[in-house]
Amino acid sequence: MPTYFEKAQPVWLAGLETERHITAGFYTAVTGTSALLRVATAGLYRVFVNGVFVTHGPARCAHGFYRVDEAALPLTAGVNHIAIEVVNYYMNSFAYLMQPGFIQMELVVDGAVQAATGTEGFTSYQLTDRVRKMQRYSYQRPMGESYLLAADVYGWRIGQPGANAQLHPTAVTEEKAFVPRGIAPLQFPVCRPETWLSAGTFITGVKPEHYKKDRSLTHLGDPEEGRICGWPEDELELHLSDELQEWQITGMATVDSQDTEQMVLTAGQFAVLALPVEKTGFIAADILCQEDGTLYVAFDEELQPNGDVDPNSKDCLNALRLDMQAGSYPFQTMEPYGFRYIRLSCTTGAFTVCGLRVVEVICPQPITAAYTGDDPALARVFAAAVETFKQNAVDIFMDCPTRERAGWLCDSFFTARAEHALTGDNAIERNYLENYLLPERFPMLPEGMLPMCYPSDFLAKQYIPNWAMWFVLELEDYVRRNGDSTFVQPFRDRVYALLRFFEGYENADGLLEKLDSWVFVEWSQANRLVQDINFPTNMLYARMLRAVATLFDDPGAAQKAARLEDVIRRRSFDGQFFTDNEVYNEAGVPVPSGERTETCQYYAFFTGIATPETYPELWQRMLTEFGPQRAEQGLWPDIWPSNAFIGNFLRLELLRRVGLYDQLLSECVGYFSYMAERTGTLWENITNCASCNHGFASYAAVFILEAEKQPK
Repeated sequence: MPTYFEKAQPVWLAGLETERHITAGFYTAVTGTSALLRVATAGLYRVFVNGVFVTHGPARCAHGFYRVDEAALPLTAGVNHIAIEVVNYYMNSFAYLMQPGFIQMELVVDGAVQAATGTEGFTSYQLTDRVRKMQRYSYQRPMGESYLLAADVYGWRIGQPGANAQLHPTAVTEEKAFVPRGIAPLQFPVCRPETWLSAGTFITGVKPEHYKKDRSLTHLGDPEEGRICGWPEDELELHLSDELQEWQITGMATVDSQDTEQMVLTAGQFAVLALPVEKTGFIAADILCQEDGTLYVAFDEELQPNGDVDPNSKDCLNALRLDMQAGSYPFQTMEPYGFRYIRLSCTTGAFTVCGLRVVEVICPQPITAAYTGDDPALARVFAAAVETFKQNAVDIFMDCPTRERAGWLCDSFFTARAEHALTGDNAIERNYLENYLLPERFPMLPEGMLPMCYPSDFLAKQYIPNWAMWFVLELEDYVRRNGDSTFVQPFRDRVYALLRFFEGYENADGLLEKLDSWVFVEWSQANRLVQDINFPTNMLYARMLRAVATLFDDPGAAQKAARLEDVIRRRSFDGQFFTDNEVYNEAGVPVPSGERTETCQYYAFFTGIATPETYPELWQRMLTEFGPQRAEQGLWPDIWPSNAFIGNFLRLELLRRVGLYDQLLSECVGYFSYMAERTGTLWENITNCASCNHGFASYAAVFILEAEKQPK
């Protein structure tokens, strides 16, 4: 094993390793001309030099493994104040792993270690300005953020600790297993609001008849039983979502100004501002509090019909509460958030908010591809696809940068193709896939099954068997894109363990039936037809077996796939369309449900069950009578329509495969232009009911780039 640290040992604030939502600060002062910080942690860290934010990390890794960052720190002449702030949630989530707190780091100045955890050089604090017993941000992510800010709150960062920085000794923890960061260091471009949309007044204390409470409040329990960690409502120091539902607007006027640098607010006033497009990053501002009071920051991807921001939309706590004493504060959130619209509101006191901005947390790999065509609609869609990719491909591939920040399989299959097309490499994908290889096993899942998203803690002990199939397809696709077969060979045992898992669900005809947990085809009626024998799932299973045969030179897997494909064709195709499923009748015989979905047809062609040559009439029907205009034209109302994830993308992929590039570009505009216009990103669904910034949708950039390369 390589040596990552010369002197540092893993430590945490003594006695707090398994306490929830602990924030620690580590401070040192150095002189010199160059500095390098090596750091690994179970939590999230950020670094300040002379009070100025420099970097954030780490790159996420698998259970029991930690990626090591190396960050060059800018030094000035004389004494330099180095402060590292780290939060460990010790809570299960889709975004981060529930692991005991630790940080291991050392500061190398002019070639020599001058401070190292577990030895000497760092002063350690427990920081208390962040509200600890806070409600979760969402069911999928841990704590929301709110703060109690006194005038000296950031003094510890420059060697002048205030009351919020309480000296706390550290204790050395058990040794850790480290792996390289694997990807470039993050850059942090800044985006500022481009428009001050409106201003108004409001009152508080107006209690609604019913409070909206999502799963993050109502599904708390023992993580060993698959429940989510958190404080019950009666133990919260701050119940922000309830509080925000007790507001009522009393007046609102359009401003429509580009003067967004300075917002002046007193009690009962608010202002709504807009970014150019949806962005993801830390919310930052230089806040002058002239009079003790409370400032709220709320944000969302879209505005409500009345022009306001709903901080409780989409089951997220899109809000911060900042209780401040009079003073000046260079504020920045610890967590990144995604939004286009932001509302500043003052309930008490007086504030001047200057330089409101998003310090972006985006893909560290350079984007080298560009759209060179002259179609404005395609240019907007391409730009939206790039924004979507950058915000969802940071350290791993994520589904969305908002509600979850989770590394979902299937999504990753498409995002990986976008990464290769946009950056020329798959550095982030290698990290993402490696995380699935590192643990010996996934103890909360059945033997052989893979996590549906990772790194995560498998809330409710749930898994998606279909997503494990997409994992194998992605391995095959990785080799095709990168020509690196050696990378995937270590996955062999994991893949064959997965095959053994599925064998337990095969019936006498080789079809998978009555799969457990969350069988997922797509967000549409197709997902209500997943039992007892689901044909899209079996189509994917056959395609997975083909991938195994290719990856590991296994002719038996290919023969099994061929037999399964024949069974699916006989049982699923009704002479006109592929039907979605069979269900067992009272006599115990599987019979066709008669249900047919657009998405099932796309699975058939995508997986090779059908080809344009073997099913020419169905193929022509798919080409000419389905697509983005079908609903408007009223065609085939008895065939359930597809959604964006993933039916519409499978359709576009089929057009790409056969070289129908004009139609491909036309349908990209039809499917995505309204999304690009409204948020500047691409969505999870065809409506805005869920995430408006979903990583897989960046695959639209691949379609546009390939089509534009074709001779006219």
